Amino acid sequence: MPLKPFEAIVIGSGATGGVAAQTLAEAGVRVLVVETGPDLSAQEALGSEPSNSMRRVRGLLSGKHRLQAQHPGYWKHNPLLYADEQRYPYSTPNDQPFLWTQGRQVGGRSLTWGGITLRLSDLEFKAAERDGHGSSWPISHQDLDPHYSALERQFAVHGNRDGLAQLPDGCTTAPLSFTPEEEQLARDLQDSTDIKMIHSRGFSAHQPSAECPWPPSSSPGSSLSAALSTGRVEVLSGHLAERLLMNGDQSRARGVVVIDQRNGERMALEAALVVLCASTIASLRFLLLSEGSAPEGGFQDPSASLGRHLMDHVSTCRFFAVPSRSGRQPLQDQDPTSQLSGAGSFFLPFGSLPPQRDGLLPFSRGYGLWGAINRFDPPWWLKRNPECRLGFLIGHGEVLPSAQNRVTLSESVDRWGVPIPHISCRWGANETAMVAHMHKMMAEAIALGGGEIQPLTNLVKMPLIEPVVSNMEAMKAGAPPPGYYVHELGGAPMGSDENNSVVDAWNRLWRCPNVLVVDGSCWPSSAWQSPTLTMMALTRRACLQVLRPQSA
Repeated sequence: MPLKPFEAIVIGSGATGGVAAQTLAEAGVRVLVVETGPDLSAQEALGSEPSNSMRRVRGLLSGKHRLQAQHPGYWKHNPLLYADEQRYPYSTPNDQPFLWTQGRQVGGRSLTWGGITLRLSDLEFKAAERDGHGSSWPISHQDLDPHYSALERQFAVHGNRDGLAQLPDGCTTAPLSFTPEEEQLARDLQDSTDIKMIHSRGFSAHQPSAECPWPPSSSPGSSLSAALSTGRVEVLSGHLAERLLMNGDQSRARGVVVIDQRNGERMALEAALVVLCASTIASLRFLLLSEGSAPEGGFQDPSASLGRHLMDHVSTCRFFAVPSRSGRQPLQDQDPTSQLSGAGSFFLPFGSLPPQRDGLLPFSRGYGLWGAINRFDPPWWLKRNPECRLGFLIGHGEVLPSAQNRVTLSESVDRWGVPIPHISCRWGANETAMVAHMHKMMAEAIALGGGEIQPLTNLVKMPLIEPVVSNMEAMKAGAPPPGYYVHELGGAPMGSDENNSVVDAWNRLWRCPNVLVVDGSCWPSSAWQSPTLTMMALTRRACLQVLRPQSA
């Protein structure tokens, strides 16, 4: 297809791709956004019932969503937003499962994002200086603060100013109200000296309308829409970005090679700037294909660390019941804003300062517990005890970077002859100890609130699907395998020295500075907070810097 000349190519159209396109376009840059999947309408993307349930049945029976169905979000969203695993395969060692959730459509995984917006503190950015594990970030909270603030204002996210060292306050609007049962839990925890409960920060649940068909937490409902409104952005959907095109001395990229997903035809696209926003594993595959093995010679990675130190947040979940303080009817029928969402929930934000129990902490770094009560209850007649409300606590903890956890290129190829990613990742002793501590703190908090921990199948009647739900990873006692929490990070870390990092402090490939890597792959450590807001802040910062005349 004929394409007008572009000054920048953005690979990926999700959370970071939308911010990259908006930032560059609003500065006057002509941008092409390349997306592997289709460009769906809001109605096609969100779907409706019972059609979404029928798609789930087909996805499970066909094997297209065998792994992604493990994630609770699969049972909430339109299955069309979860990629066909047979069409986009990957491999793992037999004893190291990895649950990779792929969003192959315009908007990417921003269409299934939970919408929690947490800042990282310097306790996370500089953690390695404290405990010697891995490398610290070459930036601090101060470097990202203006970009955090700009994004929080643009998205009008909800949240309190809580004054916590481990969770910097942002430019938020008023928090959403707690449910009556959450208010009671907050009162019950007030006397605890080291368990603090705060309003979650982020987006409210989306209420589709003709004026606002897309979720504001998605790129089509926010940043990508703003980018397109400039008239300087075009989206090329249905094309997989395969690798970089390099100039003669491999010092700069002159564009990218893309593959038409309809017929496998390859096309070279040229631009002075390439911004990689494809999501961590897809970006690592792209970079590995673009390194020294490219036909005309690839970029150089002096650190030899590309693909290593893959991380995800280690997670575990507990469901519980508390006495209802709001009757039997679903609260959401009376108040749609009470639906579970990024802002419609709460946090126990221990962070890097988790409470000590039974002596010294047996692990490094920290975690938070995200929770909600009475935000996802089924009709009363489906409950085992109609007089109770349902709650959950989910821990997500920082994972120590390990060189053994990595993405490489498999000997197997996809239908276009491109090597698929091989993902090798497992939890270590530190993560196992952290999960045990999470369980102790969950039990303590729930008991203080007068709740009772039970398996979800003991709380809710589930005709027909109970065997499926019982075998889901979220129902198991321990931590689900890596990838489950959909927060994969690392593999192309930023740093201050090309000998131990893949990109510099401005997210530029060390020896190919007109390529920016801004999604989760550039993280040198995982922190414990939900990563999307920080990814977007890094993107905005890197794109503004590359526009400055003095930027090399």
